[in-house]
Amino acid sequence: MFLPTKTTLFVGKVETCFVMYLEISDLKKHLNIDHDEDDAYIKELIEVAEDSIATYLNRPLSDFVEKHEDGRCNHDTLKPAIRHAIRLAVGAWYANRESVTYGSASELPNGIAYLLLPLKKF
Repeated sequence: MFLPTKTTLFVGKVETCFVMYLEISDLKKHLNIDHDEDDAYIKELIEVAEDSIATYLNRPLSDFVEKHEDGRCNHDTLKPAIRHAIRLAVGAWYANRESVTYGSASELPNGIAYLLLPLKKF
């Protein structure tokens, strides 16, 4: 697993935190959500999507981040195909909260695999 992390130093201990490349507000816009009740759930879905995509690519997402001249990096510098793949994964999981479907489902063309396959390390 490739979890991007940042390390925060506290008195006497080191704490490692998960760094999200996409903001909840970005995903809420993608999902057409205008309430805050599901923010914690959406945050968790973002973390799962980012971790799953890094695992699929066999590379940490930090490999796809361009740093600004001042050394900062943010979600805007993550490769656009990966940002959109995260949105698609979160959208699918948010809309379908169970692992079972009762209708006939079909994968959309040009979806997550289409976006990520050219970036995958074999």
